[in-house]
Amino acid sequence: MATEVITNKFSPNSTHVVFNNFGNSAKKIIIAVAFFSDATSIEKLLDSGKEITLIVSLRPPTNFYSLKKLLHRDNVEISFLGEEFHSKIYGFYDEDWEMLNAIIGSSNLTNGGMNNNIETNVIIHDQNTLVQVDRTLDKIIEASTPLQPDELNRYKIRYDKFFKYYNDDKSTIKTKTPPKNIKITQNASEYAAFWKVADKVKDLVSEISKSEYPSVPEYLVIDHFWHWIVKICNSNRLASLAGNPEKRDTLIPTLFKEYCKWDKSAQTSYTEKMGSDSMQIQKILSPQNLSSLTPKKALIIYRSFHAAQSLIQRFGADEKFINENSIQDIRSSFSFLLDEAQPIEYRIHELISPKGKYKLKQFGPSCVQELIGWANPTKMPIRNNKADNAVKLLGFRG
Repeated sequence: MATEVITNKFSPNSTHVVFNNFGNSAKKIIIAVAFFSDATSIEKLLDSGKEITLIVSLRPPTNFYSLKKLLHRDNVEISFLGEEFHSKIYGFYDEDWEMLNAIIGSSNLTNGGMNNNIETNVIIHDQNTLVQVDRTLDKIIEASTPLQPDELNRYKIRYDKFFKYYNDDKSTIKTKTPPKNIKITQNASEYAAFWKVADKVKDLVSEISKSEYPSVPEYLVIDHFWHWIVKICNSNRLASLAGNPEKRDTLIPTLFKEYCKWDKSAQTSYTEKMGSDSMQIQKILSPQNLSSLTPKKALIIYRSFHAAQSLIQRFGADEKFINENSIQDIRSSFSFLLDEAQPIEYRIHELISPKGKYKLKQFGPSCVQELIGWANPTKMPIRNNKADNAVKLLGFRG
């Protein structure tokens, strides 16, 4: 029988169907997976007389309660490995420990891995390959440690903390897809590329930033660093960085240290002020407060944007923003922009496209992409024209 490739949701059968078919035909089964939660599948196999060896990584999201159900069952041996264990191997044997077939791929023994996630696995029937799989499982078992009740009880503390955090946060993990008839504007689609650059710079300067500004989120520190690059740094120092990533990666920490010294030489550190401004914005835009946002509070937010400063001074854009948009429209637009269940480029698009459902007057692309960072400073960077210019000067874009 030829080797097969199956992908949940794309193939006629899910991984779980294949697993059950092989399990029902086998006498003995070895399962080596990083994450485990599906005790029900194991219990059914045990109830039908199968012998099972289970090796897991003893770390979240491996389910403590699923392991607890199985630990004292007959005909099952459970052992564990640590953080480094990521294999997903299922071996099915006859009563003489001759391997009949195997599954190797991306599926953990969880409901998501077996059914709901888009996971791809190779189904192996070839005898020569099965011999290699069997030897690999032997090595994994040899490296693992038998799971004892005291070890499992210690793990419970860690798992319960993880589970509480996951439940508190899970509503923000699921992401919707934008309508298929929406063509995302270029400016909106470029935010993700900008984000990657901001993360690259953050990686390069993280330790310095944490040391110099321990109470200010790194994305905010980097936002003022963009200002220093564009307005203060001698552009001749940056001329050779384009196409020279090694030199750029070496120079950026040096430049960042100079920026920190410059910022702190002022009577009041603007970077420190950004941290307090952001905390105020986060409080105003918290879920419990956003639904009752007032024009006065909306003005506080608008006046915090770098991109709005010259527009306010020259054209009174802040008052126009309040007068030309209803407060309900402002609430709805801000709420949509901060809805993490929606793809970020779709959220930006709907606020900056001329036909965007949530577009506000006097609230252009820079204001939109600043608000994202001000409201989520530990998760997302602020983007405006000055940030784009800094990225170009540092040689990340042509």
